[in-house]
Amino acid sequence: MNPTYTFMSRSTARPGRFDDLVRIATAPPAALDRDTDGVVAYQVAADREHNLVIVWVTMDHRSTMDDYLASPKGQSEHGDEAEIKDIIATFEMFNLSPVSGRLPG
Repeated sequence: MNPTYTFMSRSTARPGRFDDLVRIATAPPAALDRDTDGVVAYQVAADREHNLVIVWVTMDHRSTMDDYLASPKGQSEHGDEAEIKDIIATFEMFNLSPVSGRLPG
């Protein structure tokens, strides 16, 4: 599978909510991987000292993620909007095109 799209996000948690941020950041990429055939690799990385959670998911095509998130299953797996707003202090999202690297497979 030749990856053409990587989603990456960088989030920080509100005070006392770091473990909740890790929990809500972990579920969507795991569900996307479980429920689609287009995920090449994903990782959720946490740095408690800097209050930072990074998510990256590399896929065959951006439509893999977009189509999934538009589906009822994808929407239900993405999390509760009110809870997300209560936990996340800052959020940045990046839509990337892979140009170099090594992925498993």
